[in-house]
Amino acid sequence: MKQELIQKARQANLAEYLLNVGVPLVRAGNRYKHAEHNSLTFTENAYYWNSRQEHGNAVDYLTRHMKLNFTEAVRALTQAPPNERGQGATAEATRGVLSLNKDISKVRAYLNHTRHISNSVIDFLVENKLLFQEKQTNNAIFPMYDESANLVGAELRGIIPAKPFHGIKAGSKYGYGYNIRFSANNAFDYALFFESAIDLISFIDWKRNHDKKSLNKCILISMAGLKTNVLTHTLKAYNGNLTPVICVDNDHAGQTFKSKLNIPHLVSVPTEQFKDWNEQLTAWRTSKPINRLIEKGKMF
Repeated sequence: MKQELIQKARQANLAEYLLNVGVPLVRAGNRYKHAEHNSLTFTENAYYWNSRQEHGNAVDYLTRHMKLNFTEAVRALTQAPPNERGQGATAEATRGVLSLNKDISKVRAYLNHTRHISNSVIDFLVENKLLFQEKQTNNAIFPMYDESANLVGAELRGIIPAKPFHGIKAGSKYGYGYNIRFSANNAFDYALFFESAIDLISFIDWKRNHDKKSLNKCILISMAGLKTNVLTHTLKAYNGNLTPVICVDNDHAGQTFKSKLNIPHLVSVPTEQFKDWNEQLTAWRTSKPINRLIEKGKMF
């Protein structure tokens, strides 16, 4: 790997990269702070974790805290062309990066017992090649497909509750997210945007098994965070002929995201007492009390 490429990666705009892959950052003057770690701050190309007395450049952060090896970190930060990166975001290359396990029992157990996703929804995902298990790590893989059904990346989710991990596979194509389509001819009326693949499939489970309602002519997309580039790319890809529906979390970050959108949109969020769609689904499926009726009429 060329030294110039490595230097470019070390000097890359770390904060911008993290925002693009869904890491929750909050602007604080000329810096950013991590929304979940008050002492973790970011400048354009460096980070400072004061409580740990740790700092470093962009490559350091990705290798230490984003589970990427050195080569993957350099490639992710530089977005070098495929012949220099060795593996681009084509279907063939991405499949090569994603080492799949034919047995998905560990991912199934995680989704079923920890996230309370029904077996019927899991079966639907598996049958339609919308869920895989990574061979080495057993991480859940939520593949990203483009408008022509080409594989262009993946959203990853760790399945060990004590060691939570959520991220985007290095080399995934910019502007795309994990998506599920309910239309025979790719003609959609609504595009529903979620903060994660888990929330997206929880919403499907909720609509199917609680509300008993169809999602026909809807495309559901995970932004893997709060990323306007995924939203704008999706709307552009379908010529703007569909209505965006914002299905993000009931928290400050979600409220801010909705308030800053400058396009007409609908909103479909969980009941106020729940942070996200999976929390609401879990409460219903485990028979935890729900204090008031789920709000109706926002979209369906």
